[in-house]
Amino acid sequence: MSFELQQITQQKQHQQILKQIDLTIPEQQILAILGPSGSGKTTLLRILGGLDQPTGGVFLHRGQPAAPGILVFQDYRLFPFLTVADNVAFGLKMQHVARQERDQRVTTMLAQLNITELAQRYPSEISGGQQQRVALARALVLAPQLLLLDEPFSSLDEALRLEMLQLVQRLQQTLHLTVVFVTHYKTEAYLMAQQVAILIDGQIRQVATPEQLDQTPQNLTVAQFLGHANFITGRWQQQRFHSVLYTGVAQATPMVAENATLYVPYAGLLTVTPTKWCAFTGTVCSCQWNGQTYFYQLQVQSETLWVLLPQKLAPGQTTTFYFEKEPLVY
Repeated sequence: MSFELQQITQQKQHQQILKQIDLTIPEQQILAILGPSGSGKTTLLRILGGLDQPTGGVFLHRGQPAAPGILVFQDYRLFPFLTVADNVAFGLKMQHVARQERDQRVTTMLAQLNITELAQRYPSEISGGQQQRVALARALVLAPQLLLLDEPFSSLDEALRLEMLQLVQRLQQTLHLTVVFVTHYKTEAYLMAQQVAILIDGQIRQVATPEQLDQTPQNLTVAQFLGHANFITGRWQQQRFHSVLYTGVAQATPMVAENATLYVPYAGLLTVTPTKWCAFTGTVCSCQWNGQTYFYQLQVQSETLWVLLPQKLAPGQTTTFYFEKEPLVY
């Protein structure tokens, strides 16, 4: 079972913002929509929330027109003149839920988000992280079929961002939620979502798990957006990819004499352990510890490359590097 976007387009003032979006949103999972600023992420989220109507296409749930999702805005949009409890109760009040049931649901939701003690405070009297919890509670108390988050953690510091990521994941599992959130932070999307949709220039370029995106970007556009990779230019010649650094990647239907790009991510492809795919020999220019692995700058002939490895190599050391598997060429 899932939500389905089929051929969604959006045009405003002769500008094509979304271009024939096809996207499946699995139920009871978290889907991230990841893309650069201006790619159409918020426009797509507003369509899912019923705040905008698409120029074309349909939004379905289990084959029927889908009810709009509940959207938590980036700036929270709490009512400053209402207490926390009244902010959370606002949607229920608009739905004419009886007072006793309304109070019970608000009390339960405040406890779920660990903000019970804030019930009688006003938004101006609580922190940004607490305001975000209130905004989440106000949405979740309505028991949405689809929860939508617009750049939900962009204003938080790193420690609080991680805390809120974990909170949303816990709520999603506990309440069996279907969550879609938009972000331009790759790390945020990878940490939080089971599936990530890459939206660039109003088009979905790839939908995959975080691991699949890093290991096998579908095209050069996705690879360049995700970054943290070396892009080595070369040519197809005699059925192989040739560059200043490397010759050896064959392709079943080679693009003979055509320009091409070798994709070498910082992490997950290169190793100093010998394999059958010898890559190149490089000299270590610098070494930095990033808390988990070593981040190296390498000089390989006329090229400068960057590599993340678990092994410690000394600056000035010349080392032969190998591919763990055949690299991708675009």
